[in-house]
Amino acid sequence: MALTVQKMSDSFKDLKFSVTLNGNNYLLWKRTTTNVLGGRKLTKYIEDTYDEAKAKEEGLNEDTWRQSDLNVLSALHCSLDVAILEGYSYCETSKELWDTLANVFGNETNLTRVYHIKKALGELSQEETDFNSHFGKYRSLVAELEMIRPFTTEAKALKERREQDLVFGLLLTLNPSYTDVIQHILRDDKVPTLEQVCAKIQKEYGAQGLFNSKGSLPTANKAGVVKLEDKKTWVCDHCKKKGHLKDKCWILHPHLKPEKFKNLKPKANAANGSDGGSENEERAMVQYGQEKAMQAITQGKSGASTSQALDCFFNPAIEYVGRLSGWTAPLPL
Repeated sequence: MALTVQKMSDSFKDLKFSVTLNGNNYLLWKRTTTNVLGGRKLTKYIEDTYDEAKAKEEGLNEDTWRQSDLNVLSALHCSLDVAILEGYSYCETSKELWDTLANVFGNETNLTRVYHIKKALGELSQEETDFNSHFGKYRSLVAELEMIRPFTTEAKALKERREQDLVFGLLLTLNPSYTDVIQHILRDDKVPTLEQVCAKIQKEYGAQGLFNSKGSLPTANKAGVVKLEDKKTWVCDHCKKKGHLKDKCWILHPHLKPEKFKNLKPKANAANGSDGGSENEERAMVQYGQEKAMQAITQGKSGASTSQALDCFFNPAIEYVGRLSGWTAPLPL
């Protein structure tokens, strides 16, 4: 009995685990912890509860079992992140804590973790890191994936994995607006078929189109909406400004200009000391005068002379200067 107690004491000497469970590395933590406990023949404390018959075979009584179990429990506590330890310190035995952590953090091994590993592998890039560091990250992801999905030749399992890979491949190509749908799909205990996933995505797409105020609704008024949007690309052939055409140009048709804009004076441009809008308007006035002068000469107006053509050329410019000075009476052409 004394020899057995001494052996048990040696088993708990310097019992430490190399990985701390933080909630996102359960598989790695489980594997390393199991290896340490197995090397010291302590896995029975996380796999079984106290059994009097088995304990007697090993020369242990209930008190000795309880003492050894508390040693394992303390070592497990030291391997948990503080936030996790605060939530699960109520577990009284090693097996209770082990099973509780498996139920809480072990459920993501089938779907969510596989998806995140595949996503991480797809986004992994060496960039400026050395090859050894890059390969270490790559190999760790592959090793974790192989641990979650060990090699198998079973036809049913291979078919299921193929369907999962098709679904994961589609989900990885979606834009961030479908994050909620992806999370909902991965919460299921089993991956839906590709057709079922497409149906869910179509529903989400329809919902986004319905509630997205910036989107265009597929209604009978869609043509009108397109017409309003096309207006943003209109460019006047006369003044070269955007938002209107030549037949609605305020320079050629002053009466179309709203009252609230008629008394506005051009503002100086603080950046370059000039007003781009005024320059465009002045250039448009000159062009307008040129057009009037050419019409007076080429259309053969009765009594049209060079002086009249010049009047047609200069009057718009004079009118423009007058408007800048506050005089808005139009000049006859």
